[in-house]
Amino acid sequence: MNPPSMSNPTHEQARPWLEKHYEATRQRTVGLVTAAVDRLIQDGQTVTIEAICQQSQQLDPQGRGIKKAGILGNAEAYAYYRQHRTSLRRTPKRTSRQPATTTSRLPTDPHRDLKQVRRRYSRESKANLVERLLSVEQAYIESQRQLARLQFEMLEQQYSRKRVTQNPIK
Repeated sequence: MNPPSMSNPTHEQARPWLEKHYEATRQRTVGLVTAAVDRLIQDGQTVTIEAICQQSQQLDPQGRGIKKAGILGNAEAYAYYRQHRTSLRRTPKRTSRQPATTTSRLPTDPHRDLKQVRRRYSRESKANLVERLLSVEQAYIESQRQLARLQFEMLEQQYSRKRVTQNPIK
């Protein structure tokens, strides 16, 4: 194993003369995150990491602001963000108006509003759409069978009529 490089010291070999600088940077990050979060809440905006980064540039006297990695790498700043964030809150999953076990009726109106139908389908869950697709496929297969049966019946009738007209019984 190679000895650690002197140009890239590990965390255990941190340079003691930089500790004051590191602590000042950490406190600057915490201060900017706190100020940005408080301002976002005060303005009624959502508290996200991106919003904090943008707001911190406006609040920072140096105009630099903070980056996402600065928030994620600072435990105190990240904890403050997590305490006040408004995104990624677990909300109950939206359920469909129709139970998944019910069979949906097939459309019968050829002049239906396709935009409305598209909106309705886009609100459905993937599982419900799969079930609906399977039922439509089954209905299509059944209609094709029925069509083939009716066509054979028509051919049989035509053939029997033709035989009757060619061979009249005397």
